[in-house]
Amino acid sequence: MKNLVLSSLFVVFIILLSGCNTKMSEPPQIKITTGDTSIEYVVGLNQWNGTMYDREGTFHSIMKNTSVSDLPYIRLNEEFHIQFKGTAPDAIKLLDYVLDSNGNAKYTDKEIQTIPFQLNNKKGSFVLGTNFATGLSSNSSDYEPGASIRGFQLVCTWGDNESEYAFIIRSDAM
Repeated sequence: MKNLVLSSLFVVFIILLSGCNTKMSEPPQIKITTGDTSIEYVVGLNQWNGTMYDREGTFHSIMKNTSVSDLPYIRLNEEFHIQFKGTAPDAIKLLDYVLDSNGNAKYTDKEIQTIPFQLNNKKGSFVLGTNFATGLSSNSSDYEPGASIRGFQLVCTWGDNESEYAFIIRSDAM
């Protein structure tokens, strides 16, 4: 009887232990807000459960079905809040791009800014600052209010899995 109980406990322990190592089937959903505005985003898998993905860029995916005038206008110095609804990533990097109306980066990789971003209890925030690359344009219309198109990629890893969450807003150049 004692051996049966110990064997049963051992089996339960193995089942619980193996459950801890199960692979996530997909990245968790997130919620992005600034003030009363909820920001829509897309998710792109880079590498997931042993598969490398060759896919369309996340900014292109957004702009394929969105006109520039439909992008939310967010003023500089507004605070963004990002909350993970599932497992928080092991590592996270937030990148800030200046984009054209098709979702292409306007400038080289040297002009991509990394924004300091950390999660605390599955939540993080950042303040929308000026991206120095918005001042590089020779087109005067790029300096009109709301004419700056900014794309943000939140690159997240969970062990060997990596995905990116992307969103695009309109803001001011300076």
